[in-house]
Amino acid sequence: MSMNIQVPLSEVRELGVKVLTDVGTPKDYAVIITDSLIGAQAVGHASHGVIRLLEYTESVNSGLVKADAKPVVTSETSSAVVIDACWGWGTIACRLAMRQVSAKARATGIAIGTIQNCNHIGRLGEYVDRLADENLIALMWCNGDASVAAYGGKERLFGTNPFAAGIPTSNESVVIDFATAASAEGKLRVARANGQSIPPDTIINANGKASQDPNDFYSGGALLPFGGHKGYCLTLMIELLGGALSQIHPNVNPKYINGFGTVLIVIDPEKLVPLDLFLSDVDQATSIYRATVPINPNQPVLIPGDIENQNRAKVKTELTVSTAVWDSLQELANKKR
Repeated sequence: MSMNIQVPLSEVRELGVKVLTDVGTPKDYAVIITDSLIGAQAVGHASHGVIRLLEYTESVNSGLVKADAKPVVTSETSSAVVIDACWGWGTIACRLAMRQVSAKARATGIAIGTIQNCNHIGRLGEYVDRLADENLIALMWCNGDASVAAYGGKERLFGTNPFAAGIPTSNESVVIDFATAASAEGKLRVARANGQSIPPDTIINANGKASQDPNDFYSGGALLPFGGHKGYCLTLMIELLGGALSQIHPNVNPKYINGFGTVLIVIDPEKLVPLDLFLSDVDQATSIYRATVPINPNQPVLIPGDIENQNRAKVKTELTVSTAVWDSLQELANKKR
C-alpha cells in the first residue's frame, strides 16, 4: 500500500505546468488546469487531483485532447448558450461556460449553457462553488463514457454522471457534488495505483459478481449506481439530458463517440427574492442542520461542502500526495519527448 508524502505546492504547480506545456498546452491554460487539479487534491478529492495529469497527458498523446484548442460560443440567446470545446481541455471550456451563463443569469434571472465536443471537465464542485460565491445558484451535470451498469444489469451503460449544486450563504457556500455511480471512477484509479481494495457494493466484475478489487473494473467489470433504483433513475436522467442537450449524445446511441456532455444552469436569486432575505433563510436553516444532535457526539452533523472547506483550510504550503502517484508524475515530467 502506498504512503502519503507532503510536497510543496510550488513544486506540484511547477510539475503540472511543465507536463501540460510539454504536450503543447498554452501556459495560461496549463496554469488554470494545474490549479484546478491542486484545488481538488487540497479539498480531499484525490480522484480528481494531480493523478489526472497522467491521464491528461496520455489523452493528448493519443489524439483525444487537442492541447491548444480554444473553446468558442457557437450559438446563444438571452438565456442560453452553446459552447464548443473543440476537443480541447474541458476545464477551459467550463470556465468560458461559467462566464457566459452567469452573465446571462444576472440579466434574465435564469440561464443555461451546454458544452459539446468536450473532454474531462474535472471536479464539478469547483465550478458551482465559484458561482455560489458570487451569490448565484448553480446546477451542473455531465454524462460520459459508459462505465456504470443499470440497476439489475451487468453491462456498462452509463457514465459516472456526476451532479453538482452550489447554494450561496452569507459564509461558505453549500456545495453538493457527487457521482451518481457508487463511486467516481477516479477513486478506483487511486485505489488501484495505491494497491487498495474498495468498499463493497461499488463494482461488479465481468461476470456480474460483486468485487472489492479495483482491477476487476478495468478488466471488463462495471460500477454500480448509488442508492439502488433511485440512483439509477438519477444517472439515467443525467445521461439523457447531458447527452442529448449537449449534442454529445447518450453514450449508448450510435452517434456517441466519446466526451462529456455538460449542462450548466445558473439562477440569480435576486430576481425572485431580496438577496438578504434569501441568504438569511439559507443561513438560518443550515445553522439548525449543523446544530442537530448527532448520533455520535464525536461526529457532528455537517453540511455538504464542510469537509472540503475543512480540508482546504489545512493546506498552507504543502499538498498531500501518495508516493505512488508522485513517483509516476516525476517520471512523467522527466520523460524525454
